[in-house]
Amino acid sequence: MTWRRDTVSVHRFVLNCVGIWPMEETSLFMDLRWLIAVILEAETNFGQEISVLSRTHRLARERPTDFTAIFQVTPMCVYFTEIYLHCNGAKESFDTVTPGAAAVLAVTRLITPRIHRRELLEVVTSTMDDWATQRDKRVRGVMKKYAALSTRVTTFTFFLVGVIVGVYIFMAISVVTAKAGDHEIENVTASRETEEMSLSCVFRGESTRRAFMVVQAMQMFVTGMLTFGTTSFFFGLAMHLCSQFDALCIQLSDLRVEEARHAIAGAVERHCHLIRMADCMEESFHANVFIYLFVTTTLMCIDGFMLIVSLKVSDMPMIIHNASVLLLMMIQLSFYTFAGDCLEMRSAALSYATYDCDWHELPASTAKDIRFILMRASIPHQLTAGKFVVMNMLTFKSILKSTASYLSVLRVMLDE
Repeated sequence: MTWRRDTVSVHRFVLNCVGIWPMEETSLFMDLRWLIAVILEAETNFGQEISVLSRTHRLARERPTDFTAIFQVTPMCVYFTEIYLHCNGAKESFDTVTPGAAAVLAVTRLITPRIHRRELLEVVTSTMDDWATQRDKRVRGVMKKYAALSTRVTTFTFFLVGVIVGVYIFMAISVVTAKAGDHEIENVTASRETEEMSLSCVFRGESTRRAFMVVQAMQMFVTGMLTFGTTSFFFGLAMHLCSQFDALCIQLSDLRVEEARHAIAGAVERHCHLIRMADCMEESFHANVFIYLFVTTTLMCIDGFMLIVSLKVSDMPMIIHNASVLLLMMIQLSFYTFAGDCLEMRSAALSYATYDCDWHELPASTAKDIRFILMRASIPHQLTAGKFVVMNMLTFKSILKSTASYLSVLRVMLDE
């Protein structure tokens, strides 16, 4: 079977790496890849207990044993332990919120595809079948247009992944190489970025700090692949659904009176199939999108506040960091809202295409069927976050307006 491979192959490779590609048969190796990704992102109960002991016992905090370090090298656990202990001031605690939230998002994006594997498999299989069976040149032209948009978004997102992970790995390597062989580590003047990356609340020893840097680099890679991989995967599936709604509009516009009964039956069957695919997408992604929306709005307020503070004190590295985080969150949020808005408009456009056909020339019994198509097509399909927040451009603008209003109030309070 052949299809336009560039719309699926990248997502297949990325999601296969972490064991959540729906078309791969369940196997021990797949479960092992998924488990390794979860361990890199999530905390373990044993890790929590060790972290509590590290806080309770002063000796463990000052000179952690190797046994403690082994179980503390669990990124999400360490992030939130750092926030809880709060031993380096507010700025350092705030700096750990962003990677901790990214780890939470990555864990949810590892778990939900396994739960909704059947729905995702149905959508991906339908996508491949559409590319394999469609022969109409106009329809394939529409599909290629949406596929090209999906490919550009995928390329852009993975370019961002490469930049983010590359910068972090470079900084991690520079930390390890700069401090190798230095016997008086306390007297070394580290760069500002290095100090911000040091988790001194949890890791008092230099060796444990280096070990965590290595694990964190692996976690950053998995987080980037998951975050942008699932986002571009969602965007690609939504764009394909939009192309199929446009294809159905073309099919209805070519309706002929002599073949009306057969054509309407085919259009109704196809419309029901597209509704089913849209419902599967909604069921598969609504929990992910809801958690992402909650985390994003919270981080936009936190990083926006940090940006205001950094502008006030003219801290350029902090300004660049917080502005970059805000920009990345808004870009990713725009992908979700644009995809939902596009699907909503294309599904609603089906009612206009139905009305534009030559229904007035059809027999009365056949024309009644057109009325039912109009009634159903007038209800646009909406992708939601948690089944109650509609993801469209109005939601995107509302989030930006609310965040800007909140930050304006904080800025006035700081000025006073």
